[in-house]
Amino acid sequence: MDIAKWHKEIVCPVPENETKRLEALSRYEALDSPPIAEETFDRLVRLSARFTGLPVAFIHLLTRDKQYPKGSVGFSYDEMPRSESFCQFTIMQNDIYEVEDPLNHPIFKNHPAVHGEMKIRYYVGVPLQTPDGYNIGTLCLIDHKPNKINEDDKDTLRILADEIVSQYELKYAKALAEQHNKQKDELIRIISHDLRNPLMGITGFAEYLTEELTDPEHIEILNIIRESGMAVARVVNILLNSPYINKSMFKLNTELTDVSEIVRDSYRLLNSYSSIKKQRIKLKLPDHLEWKVDPDKWRLIVSNLINNAIKFTPDEGLIEIKLGVSARGKELELEVSDTGIGMNEKLKKELFSGNASVQRKGTSGEVSSGIGMTIIKKFCDLHGGTIHVESEQGKGSRFLVSIPG
Repeated sequence: MDIAKWHKEIVCPVPENETKRLEALSRYEALDSPPIAEETFDRLVRLSARFTGLPVAFIHLLTRDKQYPKGSVGFSYDEMPRSESFCQFTIMQNDIYEVEDPLNHPIFKNHPAVHGEMKIRYYVGVPLQTPDGYNIGTLCLIDHKPNKINEDDKDTLRILADEIVSQYELKYAKALAEQHNKQKDELIRIISHDLRNPLMGITGFAEYLTEELTDPEHIEILNIIRESGMAVARVVNILLNSPYINKSMFKLNTELTDVSEIVRDSYRLLNSYSSIKKQRIKLKLPDHLEWKVDPDKWRLIVSNLINNAIKFTPDEGLIEIKLGVSARGKELELEVSDTGIGMNEKLKKELFSGNASVQRKGTSGEVSSGIGMTIIKKFCDLHGGTIHVESEQGKGSRFLVSIPG
């Protein structure tokens, strides 16, 4: 009998949740093209044949009108109409579907695959059910003689079917994570790009007004505004040119740099913020100290540490900034200490994690995301350096950054 005559005898079943089932399948595979072969699925289908001792095994995916093999052993083909398959009946089940002898089965006794090249004399299939309950395909096995597998083999097939779906879930989770990372990076690029124009306006007008004013104090204030805008612009440029806090993120562009001048500039830009809180800042650094660092990343390390010290130190508190070379002469050392609110042990352990648990407000209600410490740690690591933290709640903190030469 040919397939057309068989179709006249048999009604092809369609799950009630067919639309949702196809949506679930589309999470993992394209519905309009054959699935890409993957070694993981080939291994699983070979395992199923080995455990059961059956000569032919498939992982099948069923789209709206086709059946595709994702993995196979013992027989190969590219695709077939879904309406011609045994597996269309398996996806109607919640558990194993077994046909011990198709020649004596009311549905399959006249099926061409029973009498033709495949010579199916035994079929067993288990649906591949997603976590949300949709049967996207099957793990099925065939023998060329009537058969019946035992309960242990059935349990093995259930486990392997669950593992196949788990592999798909892992692929899906990875794809989602990559998509979210791309969206996050794109959002940061958009925000950074939109920050650039107003920053250009701020720095441009500050420079213009500097030429118009004669009062030294006013000129100094405008210079701080202009240089603060330029400092933010440097951060914006890093964000525009790099994926944000990503494994592919920051590459070092090291050069011999006057690290002392950068510390001094960072202090000067943040001093007005400290002055509002009537804090005292003590600087202890050489007039000139050259070290091989990435200047932009060194500037961010310094400014983040000073900014945090100001933020978490109360009014009239003391902040000390020291820069020098270690006693061995092999490490650049930056120390920033304060008499601020300090940290408990739990917060110290989470400090560089970027977790929401490290978010807290400054002593004047300043908002903190906690991301600054993550950036500092990443930049120290990139330089092959370290950051050491000492802190006691209510008594202040001390940060020591070491960068090897």
